[in-house]
Amino acid sequence: MLATMALTLAIVLALNAMVTPAGNRDMWSWTISLLAVAIVVWIWSRRDSEGDREAKAAEAAAREAEALAKRTIVRHADSPAEADDLTRINGIGAVFQTVLNDAGISTFSTLARAKTEDLESVFEAAGRSRPGRLETWPAQAEFAAKADWEGLQAYLDTLEE
Repeated sequence: MLATMALTLAIVLALNAMVTPAGNRDMWSWTISLLAVAIVVWIWSRRDSEGDREAKAAEAAAREAEALAKRTIVRHADSPAEADDLTRINGIGAVFQTVLNDAGISTFSTLARAKTEDLESVFEAAGRSRPGRLETWPAQAEFAAKADWEGLQAYLDTLEE
């Protein structure tokens, strides 16, 4: 923008020197006015770009807050001392357990209460692809929360059929 103003001023001054006789400097008032207008336009455009930067920063902060909310959407009062070994659920390995723990899901009962959509959001927010059979995890966790390992195995057997 500053370069455009300088170029415009140079052109106006060159035209002023060519058009105006040596003794008549009436165009100087026009030149100064044009320069003042160019400065005001430049200041105005800087204000708009500041507003754009602030709006973009606000949008980025909102996206980050939404991602954080998705990661912690199922957070409950589970303490690390109560944490269950979620890898006992078919389809959950160490990496998925870490993602779930970071989202506040560290017990079978918490996983049993989770909705499939919430779990999908947790993995999406963590930048992970959707695990297979994710929709079965809450049902499996219900069996595990009751320590019904035989019932869990029977449930898994029905899935394989």
